[in-house]
Formats: sequence, C-alpha cells, structure tokens
Amino acid sequence: MEKSIVKYLGNFRVEATYEASGQTLRTDASKGPGGLGEYATPVDIMAQSLAACTLTTIAMRAKRDNIDLTGTYAVVGEIVENPETLKVERIDIEFHVKGNLDAAMRKKFESFAHKGCYVGNSLTAEKNFSFVYED
Repeated sequence: MEKSIVKYLGNFRVEATYEASGQTLRTDASKGPGGLGEYATPVDIMAQSLAACTLTTIAMRAKRDNIDLTGTYAVVGEIVENPETLKVERIDIEFHVKGNLDAAMRKKFESFAHKGCYVGNSLTAEKNFSFVYED
C-alpha cells in the first residue's frame, strides 16, 4: 500500500505527496551546493519530524494523567552535520511545555521524550533536548 509519492522536480527540489490526504511537502537543497533554498532541506524536515514525534508522544503520555498539553511547542535549533561522514551528529530542540507540572511529572515527560518516539529511537544523532516549563 502506497503512503507517499516522492518526485524529483529538478534544481535539487523534491515534492512528496501523502496519498491519504493529497498534502504535499517540498524540499530544496540549500543554496551552498546549488539548491534554490526556498524550502526546508531534507535534514531540516528530519529534525522537524523528531520534534513532532516527540511532542506527539509526550502528549500521549500526558493524556494518561488527564493533562492537556495544548499550546506546547518545540523550537528546532542547531543541526550539526558532519560532511566527512555525511551524518547528522546533533539536533538541538527546545520544548516549551504548557501547563502546571510538578517535578515528578516533568521528569516523566523528559524521560518519555528521549525514549518514547519512533523517530528519535531510529536516529543515531545526539538529541540535545531542553525543556522550558510555562504555567
């Protein structure tokens, strides 16, 4: 069963279409290697996917305790790439967690953020997560 169709459009641009909804996502290579640089790079999308997966999993964990994390967001920061190994070495993400959470619950969420996400568990890059709690 198809999930996505991914097409190369030229000029180092790629378009992915999610079959279930028809939603499209475009990526570009950055301007350095000759890309157009108008859309996020595939590496940027990978880091965004890590943030989205982590937000989803901590929200699922919160729901078990009847905690609503609506408004919680993540800021993807520096992404360290190694051109010699062609690997992403580190992804910095700052999570801004909404809600009045005690220290024990914060610890649970932070642990779950590091261990409960398929994307994160699939990446070898260092996941440098920081958490800002906003009441």
